[in-house]
Amino acid sequence: MNDIKCNVSNCVYHSGVSTCTAKEIQVASQCTGKPCECSETECGTFEPKN
Repeated sequence: MNDIKCNVSNCVYHSGVSTCTAKEIQVASQCTGKPCECSETECGTFEPKN
């Protein structure tokens, strides 16, 4: 188990509590040469639950 916290409960990797169960995560940035705000990033590992 890892220590990656996540509150996106509609993702297949969400533990049902608050933990991400993916073996690795990919975080994409929408920034171009400037410091990023949280709203400018997204989890590339997200897969919706069926």
